[in-house]
Formats: sequence, structure tokens, C-alpha cells
Amino acid sequence: MKKLSTLLFVSFLTLMGTSCSEDFLDHTPPGNLTDQTFYNSPDAAFKSLVTCYRGFYNFWGYEAARAELGNMATDDSDKGGSDAGDRPFVTDLGYGRALSSNETLSGYWAACYAAIGNCNVALERLPEANLIDASGAPLSDNLRNRYLAEIRFLRAMFYFELTKVFGGVPLITTTLTVDDRTKLNRATSREVFEFVEKELLAVANDPDMLSATSMQPAELGRATKEAAWALLARTYLFFAKDDTALFAKARDAAKKVIDSNAFALHPEYQEIFLEHGYKTKEAVFSIIMGDVPAVPIYGSTTPVYTSPRGATGGWGFDMPTQDLVNEFEEGDPRLLFTIIEEGDVFPRLNGTTEVLDFSTYANTGYHNRKSYLPESRRGQGWGNDAWTYHPIRYADVLLMYAEALIESGGSKEEAASYINMVRQRAANSTPKDVEAVSRVLKVADKELPDVKPTDDLRKAVRHERRVELAMEYHRLFDLIRWNTLVETMNAFSKLPFSNGKGANFTKGKSEVFPVPQVEIDRSGGSIAQNPNY
Repeated sequence: MKKLSTLLFVSFLTLMGTSCSEDFLDHTPPGNLTDQTFYNSPDAAFKSLVTCYRGFYNFWGYEAARAELGNMATDDSDKGGSDAGDRPFVTDLGYGRALSSNETLSGYWAACYAAIGNCNVALERLPEANLIDASGAPLSDNLRNRYLAEIRFLRAMFYFELTKVFGGVPLITTTLTVDDRTKLNRATSREVFEFVEKELLAVANDPDMLSATSMQPAELGRATKEAAWALLARTYLFFAKDDTALFAKARDAAKKVIDSNAFALHPEYQEIFLEHGYKTKEAVFSIIMGDVPAVPIYGSTTPVYTSPRGATGGWGFDMPTQDLVNEFEEGDPRLLFTIIEEGDVFPRLNGTTEVLDFSTYANTGYHNRKSYLPESRRGQGWGNDAWTYHPIRYADVLLMYAEALIESGGSKEEAASYINMVRQRAANSTPKDVEAVSRVLKVADKELPDVKPTDDLRKAVRHERRVELAMEYHRLFDLIRWNTLVETMNAFSKLPFSNGKGANFTKGKSEVFPVPQVEIDRSGGSIAQNPNY
């Protein structure tokens, strides 16, 4: 992973003119090199692959938007910030009044398509190029095929991210010219699903694709066969809202990950989110961002964005709601590692302490513990923090399998057992924050009871997803695929601490967000808007 991180910076400098363009259609050959000279240069294939992974490192377009949509647009989290005027368009997402000019949405669209564009370039050039490795030796066919499979995984993932937010989107699989911009049409969401399914199946079944069972430490953070099966399970579950036959496919895909025996629940819940959490057996697919002073683009800005304001130096966004806090059962230690609150004390490097103080700005009373870093883990410069996000954890896979079993009419006993695996890990985790000097919250000495096969298992697995994966950007998309987004947000709007958030969510409209008007304009109107926007 160290080699991957270093080359992220190298490829940033090489391809900055391409990747930073606001227009996702504009893709030029790397740097000042021609196609031929670049792809004939040492390690060109790996550098191309790294450029495709760089899609995850776009802060405002992807990182911030991921939190603003997945958390802040829901009942799990409020916007925060300095005041109501600090990124007000984020507030609009959660109030159900997003416009086609919304900056989060336009940034997310552009960031995902920029990543897709880089993948398209690589998938067009790498198959026919005379590639050599870093030492100048011909690149083996096996390694070339593996790189291509990884790139297909990444492209499929970015398409899935887009369709979850906007519904059907333009399905672009080749590098476009400027003249093509007025010929773009939105594929249906079903067509995007079929494309993502086809790509992920090809990746998962590719004999040259890396398996997590044989992954080396230097390869952590790379896509694998098992990650493809897990993402496929998530894709099937999302689209099962329109096709219940997909629940069985989701069940089978998730079981592939389980049966690989490559993963396990980490014994201590909090350690997944601490330093080197990506090295645990729980990490199915992780975006590893570490502080490398010479490589400033490699650090993450998410911890700065979501940490408390004031002496901590954070910007105060993404504040968990009281409704989320209330969802945790008494005695569940996961709450301690999901929220921080005023009065919590953490150590400073100089031997003094940092006492969290939320008194200078409006807040819910909570911030996200999973993205809060004590001073010892903060980066050397603006947004250069050592922080890892896990898009797919093994606990998520177990809960996806349990849910798919429930919805496909499978064994209630087996479904309950998989839910209980996740609950029992939580119950057995140490109820003490190992990084803190002291915490205001004290976890009650009360056992988490097992779920029984006779319980309402649908309700049980949905509860478990909310508390296990809290503040990890899944909530919006769970609510959408359960067809409960509008009802949930309307009910939330009536709570005394909601300030009416969610009241404007409307059935038949709010399940998708508006397509950015700037993209409609760039297409000359060939890209159509979603209904009712």
C-alpha cells in the first residue's frame, strides 16, 4: 500500500490537468507525454491503475459528499458547521428541498464521472499497449489482467454510487469527444444495474484477479474477488426494491464472501476505527489514507471536516442526532465508539489534555467518534490525516447475508445466528475508549440479548445495520432500498429536536436527487432531469 500511496501523488502531478477538470468529458493523455511514450514507460500500467483509485481521494467531490449524502441527508446526522450559512445546500439535502444547483450533488456527479473517465482511459489503452514493469521487463499477461479487473471493479463501484443517488445516469464506457456531449442520454437504473452486475461478476470470476486469501501486506487497500462479491451483494440488495428475485442473488453473493474464510469479525469494535484498522480481518475493502508529509494529497480531510470546532481545529460538520443515539440499546458499547460529546477529554502530545467544547456553535450535542482523531493521529498540514474508511466491512457482509436470507424466505434460525454474531462481538467489546483520558458516556453493565428466530427479524436486522454501521455513510441508501426513506424522514421531522428536517420528503420524488443542471446544460439538454424537479 505504501507504493500505491506514493504513486497516488506521482500520478496526481502527472495527470492533474485531466483529473481536476470540471468537465468529466475532457480526458487527455497523461501530462505532456503522448499515449505511446507514456504507455511504453516503466510501470505505466500500475500508474494508470493508481490514477483510477484516486477517485476516492477527491475531498469536496467525493469524501465530503459521501458524508453529506450518506449521513447528513438522513435522520442519523445534522449538517453542523459554523452556522446555518455554512454550506447551506447540505441542509437542503436533509430537508427534502435539494435543487438541481445543489453543490454537493454537482460535485459528486463530476467526481464520480472523473473517476469513471480515468477508468475508461486505462481500459482502452492497457490491453494493447506494450507494457513494461518498473524494472523495464515486459509486464506479464496475468498482471495486466489483474490490473484491468481492478479497474473494472472501481468503475462499477463509481457507477453504483451514482445510480444510488440519481437513478439512471449516462452509461459511458469509452473516452468521449467534445462532440459527444450533446449525444448523451441517461440509461435507466435497470440498465446501470445490469452493467454493474456484469462487470462485478466478470471481476469476481477472473482467474487473474487478486483474492483476499492470498493478499500480501503491501496490497492492503486493493480490490479483490471477495470485495467484488460483497459489492455485488450490496448491489443486488439495493435493486431488490424493484425486483425481489434479487434477494436470493444477494444471499448467494454474500455467502461467497463468508465461505472464502478470508475475513472475520475483529474482537474489539473500536479497533476497526483506530490506527491500522485496515489491517484487521474485518476490512473487506478499505480506502486507506495516511499522513505522508511529502505526499499531501494522500491524507484525508474527513476528520478535520467532521471534528468539533474550537481548540480541536475541526470544522464541526456531520453531527449525530439524538434520534440515532436513542437507537442504541442500553449496554451497547458501540455507542461509545460512534459519538463524542462535550466534556470528553483526550490527550495532547505535550502531556496536557484536550477537553471537547461545543459551546461556541450550534450543535446536536454529538460529533462522530469514528472520524475523530486525537492529536497524535492528526496530520502535519491541512487535511493530511491518517484515516481509513471502510466501504465494506465483514460485519456489513454478515448483515447483508442475514437480510437476504430473511427477504428470500430462508432459514430464520440461520438469519438470527448471523445477526447475533455481530451483536455478540459488540457485547464482548471492551466498553472503554482506549484513546481517551475520560469520556462522559458510561456504558451500562447490561448484556445485549440475542435475537431470537421468533422475533421480527426484518426489524432486527434493520436496527442492527443502523447501530453497527452508524456514521459510516450507509443510512440514506438503506432507507432508499427499504422503500422507507420518505416515511422515516417525515416521522423524524415531527421530533422536537429535528427542527422540521425531513418534512419536505415526498413519495415518488425524494427517492432520487435532482440531476445537476450544469450537466444538463453541458449536454445541450440531451440529459433529462428526474421527475418533479
